[in-house]
Amino acid sequence: MGIFDFLLGGNKQNHKESHGCASCAAADSCYSAHESVNQLQERMSQLGLPSVFDRYQAQQPQCDFGKKGICCQLCSHGPCRITPKAPYGICGATADTIVARNLARLTVHGVSAYTHHLEELCKTLKATAEGKTPFTIGDPDKLKALAQVLGLDPEQPVNELAKAVADIVLVELRKGADEPLALVKLFAPPTRIQAWEKLGIVPGGPLSEVRDALTKTMSNITSDPVDLLLTTLRLGIAAGYMGLVATITLQDILLGSPKLVKSAADLGILDPDTVNIVAHGHVPLMATAVIEAVNDPELIKLAEAAGAKGIKVYGSMCTGQELMQRNAHNRSGYAGQLGNWITQEFMIATGAVDLVMMDMNCSIPALKYVADRFHTKLISVSHILRMAGVETNIDYKPEKVAEQAREIVKMAIAAYKNRGKDVVIPVNQKPVVAGFGLESIASALGGSLNPLLDAIKSGAIKGVVAVVGCTNNRNGHDSMGIALTKELIKRDILVINSGCMSSATENAGLMDPAAAELAGSGLKAVCQSLGIPPALNFGSCVDIGRIGVVVTELANALGVDPSQLPVAASAPEYLEQKAVADGAFAVAFGLLTHLAPAPPVLGSELVTRILTKDVEDLTGGRFLVELDPVKAADAIEAHILKKRQALGI
Repeated sequence: MGIFDFLLGGNKQNHKESHGCASCAAADSCYSAHESVNQLQERMSQLGLPSVFDRYQAQQPQCDFGKKGICCQLCSHGPCRITPKAPYGICGATADTIVARNLARLTVHGVSAYTHHLEELCKTLKATAEGKTPFTIGDPDKLKALAQVLGLDPEQPVNELAKAVADIVLVELRKGADEPLALVKLFAPPTRIQAWEKLGIVPGGPLSEVRDALTKTMSNITSDPVDLLLTTLRLGIAAGYMGLVATITLQDILLGSPKLVKSAADLGILDPDTVNIVAHGHVPLMATAVIEAVNDPELIKLAEAAGAKGIKVYGSMCTGQELMQRNAHNRSGYAGQLGNWITQEFMIATGAVDLVMMDMNCSIPALKYVADRFHTKLISVSHILRMAGVETNIDYKPEKVAEQAREIVKMAIAAYKNRGKDVVIPVNQKPVVAGFGLESIASALGGSLNPLLDAIKSGAIKGVVAVVGCTNNRNGHDSMGIALTKELIKRDILVINSGCMSSATENAGLMDPAAAELAGSGLKAVCQSLGIPPALNFGSCVDIGRIGVVVTELANALGVDPSQLPVAASAPEYLEQKAVADGAFAVAFGLLTHLAPAPPVLGSELVTRILTKDVEDLTGGRFLVELDPVKAADAIEAHILKKRQALGI
């Protein structure tokens, strides 16, 4: 197998050897790192329902032109593809131009999705301050701190501050591309700003940046691949400080900052005797209102009259992580996290899910096919999500959310009445400690990050790696992420998870403090002394911004640039456009960023070289592509040791 074939392909054998799933004893039945998913895959096969795994196999072999990024279909002359016989597109575009342009367009999608979330959040915060929603300001102290940084008087009434902050962020969203983002100037390390100014990639308003990037990437406008790659980094920074940092900050202000909590995960937490609602997606606003609604005595009586013993809300994907980390499970009705995006068909295949409320991201069309086989009601709660065959759409409105939440609960109770007896719930479930962030870590350490810094300086913790992002079929559902996490923690490297990787490690038991036994002696001692797991749950995809805040604090405490720290990032099973934007931000931020599989850039030697080598001289970060989890851990550990040596620790 050649290097390009290896980087482009998947390896089911590696998957089976890497994660230790008991189902792997049967070679043909191992699709996932999780026994619960493998069990339900067999059930779907018996029912004649194709799953995400089956559809992946049906697509093989996949198009190498698409994998390498050398296909262009922007104009009616095309589609064009670059080959040795045809090294130029009809317009004259090279592989370098086509690859860089396609990468920038992927990043645009990611920035768009993040800013959609942020704008909806701003409007909700403002409506809450005006008394129009059932929400309250969850963290007024964080609001006051942010207001002061933004130049507002923090002694103003809380609701007035909330409205003013929301208005400022909305203005930032709509700034011109030639007006540098205030949040970058206020929150990025000065050394980063200097590097970005030198490159001309300090972004303006994200909506203007999206407009400009889409225009630049039309046919026959910008053909310079270097300029297109700089545009990608610029978009990544806009996503980082608006789509990530601003979003998590406002979400904390509205819903409360994360606190250390105990919860549970995996499909075995489903209760066969209750009305079961799944909050699925990336935006937790409607789901938070639904959790409040399920405690309404009138609705509880309706559920009991239907024959249920109560009503429970479960998390799926990032919405679930957001609910978990904000102590939602301490409220009656929240039951824990089922899994990540690949788990979505299988949760319905249990026959025990009565309603799935889908918000902004990652609801696959096939969800409808499985729901039709069972009794499950699907509804969209976002005006940008419409699924073929799903007729019920309750589009989130801040001013109407309490009423909307009650309507959703009533729909779930009605669906429960149609639930059949064909219910199969796996036994698998895992305890989870969640709710990590800057404030909760500092609180656990006695009020500051100094104990963490001391552990890093002493070598008890060699470094910190953010293992984040999606999961995919090509690497084996959660297999790469789990294997890499285990490799890192046994080398005394603390792991931080967010996004679908949080569900991966939750369901693998790595977010249980007992998992400290799997860590190296130094990390194990630190975890046991604090009662924490060796893989820390920072929450959802958007909480990658929370990781950036912690890295900034560590850099400030040591008086160095983030690129000098013994830290790295990994998206070991990256999937979609938001992950591309996250990766662009991480590299611009100065971090070694491991990816698997290879992004669609290998068709251009120039773009590949810039992203994996040359960009390090410009930003301090670069991409590392490696499909073998042990080799990836080797490379990441070598990077961390090199940074430690340079710092003299």
